[in-house]
Parts: sequence; C-alpha cells; structure tokens
Amino acid sequence: MTPIITAFERSPDGGKGLARDTRVRWALEEVGQPYEVRPVSFEAMKGPAHLRLHPFGQIPTYEEGDLALFETGAIVLHIAETRAGLLPRDAHARARAITWMFAALSTVEPPILELVTAKF
Repeated sequence: MTPIITAFERSPDGGKGLARDTRVRWALEEVGQPYEVRPVSFEAMKGPAHLRLHPFGQIPTYEEGDLALFETGAIVLHIAETRAGLLPRDAHARARAITWMFAALSTVEPPILELVTAKF
C-alpha cells in the first residue's frame, strides 16, 4: 500500500518538501518506499476532514490503509520500525538512534529555528 502524506498546497517551494514534511519524505526515500503527496490549503487544514487526521490542523499527516498518523517524529519512527534501513538491529544501537531522533526534534531543532527566525 502506498502511503499518502500531506504538504502545504501553497508554500514557497510549491509544496515540494521544504516544510516539516521534509523529514517524512526523506525517511520514505531512504527506505525506497514510494509515496503520494496530497497538497492541503491553509483553509482546508482547519477543516473537519483534516482535523480528523491532525488534531492541531498542521502538516504533515501520514496515511497508510486505515492507519493515520501525525507529528513527524511519530511518523518517522513508524517508518523506521516497519521498514529496513533506518534503525540498527542491535537493541542498544537502536535505542541510541531513537534517542538521537528525539534529540533532533526536541533539543537541536528549536534553537536552529529561533536563529533562522531571528535572521529572517
């Protein structure tokens, strides 16, 4: 089954992945998993259909069959756990990789975004 992710319909890059959907696209491409992209307008993101997928009305979302996920960390972890190539098999190495994944989202990214925002 081909996963479907959502991306901004109107973004500076035309919805091609320069928002937070980049993380999900990168993970899918690393494991060789084809996917579809459903562009979503800012208006539609606040509508009931999208809010059923993402309760905060953001992107990306991930749908695969009857599974719907939101939050890039959760989506990338799901991809890593269900496909070979992103996580080591050794339990300790796997735990360290997951630690760094959470660190990237929680500790490393926020100050980088603040720096980019300040420069903007």
